[in-house]
Amino acid sequence: MSGASSLARRLRRRLLTRSLEGLVEWERLDQPKPGYTIVIGCVTDLAGIALANLRALERCDLSRCQELLLVFDRPLSEVHVLNELPERVGGTPVRVMGYSSVQARKSRRIGWGWVYSWLSWSIGVGAAETRAVCLHDLDAMPLAEDLFERLFDEFERSGVIFQGVRPYSGNGFVEADRFVTTYEMFLDAEVLRERARAIEAFSRFGKRDGDWVDYDTFLYLEERLGGRHLFEVDPEELFHPSQLLCQYTDHLNEPERLPLGGGNLSLLAYLLHVGGDSAPLEAARRALETGATSVPVGPKELDLAALPSGRLDWQETQVQRLESFLYGGVRPEVSGWLAAMRTALSAAGTKS
Repeated sequence: MSGASSLARRLRRRLLTRSLEGLVEWERLDQPKPGYTIVIGCVTDLAGIALANLRALERCDLSRCQELLLVFDRPLSEVHVLNELPERVGGTPVRVMGYSSVQARKSRRIGWGWVYSWLSWSIGVGAAETRAVCLHDLDAMPLAEDLFERLFDEFERSGVIFQGVRPYSGNGFVEADRFVTTYEMFLDAEVLRERARAIEAFSRFGKRDGDWVDYDTFLYLEERLGGRHLFEVDPEELFHPSQLLCQYTDHLNEPERLPLGGGNLSLLAYLLHVGGDSAPLEAARRALETGATSVPVGPKELDLAALPSGRLDWQETQVQRLESFLYGGVRPEVSGWLAAMRTALSAAGTKS
């Protein structure tokens, strides 16, 4: 990104950041409890994914998890699934938080996924009662029972501030820069709340080695505070249709941002089905079985025709893994949906 071509974007981002200033502030964590907290930022309109996520977490060893903290992107009075949420998952207490009216109004007006993720995670970090906090993506489902306990063990052993399971690349960064992604990140909330402000975790432009880069959420603090560590996990241990939530926000607000075929949005109906809402999966299957490539995704239709065949292959493998972890095999209705999607998109000529 050249400095000249990015000037307007940098100015817009600066104004956006200024408008978010003070939406959430951190206070010191003076007497942290032992163990770790799992923070999940929840999209209220896709609350069924939260139910699916908790179903996967129910299969995990959470022996030292102090609390599961769910942060919804609206005031709790507007969250319709509260009565469906369990009080405990695998013996671990579930606490639910929501945005204030000001936070909800401002984030809804901006309509950008990165604002929602930053705000939800920042609220969670500020509310955690443990030093160790795991940012667990809403659309990431564990496929190994001991995943979080192993991540926590490594975080305790390493003594770092940030621990990620994948190297970060993109937006001007390469893997050799040794930054880590936020999903399944363990971080030191005690250090962050003492040495940083929440607004510093928001995305920003900056110069590194003379070139402009776009710091994704928490990346700037990774650089300023240091202490980052990569602890990779096997891809077969985590179901994670990356960017699905941001893609849903873009689908509603800025569809021109979407990758070919909607990226991973075709998996949304499946995740809602895992959470107990089968209507979107059934509607998608019926549409695909007629030969159509457009399926309902939320209040709008999404055309999957341009979805690359390699992405479709990957999605099918991910679904099969999660089905095996949760149910011991792929259920008939899920097999039918997968088959309908492959048939319809093959007839449409998906790209390799």
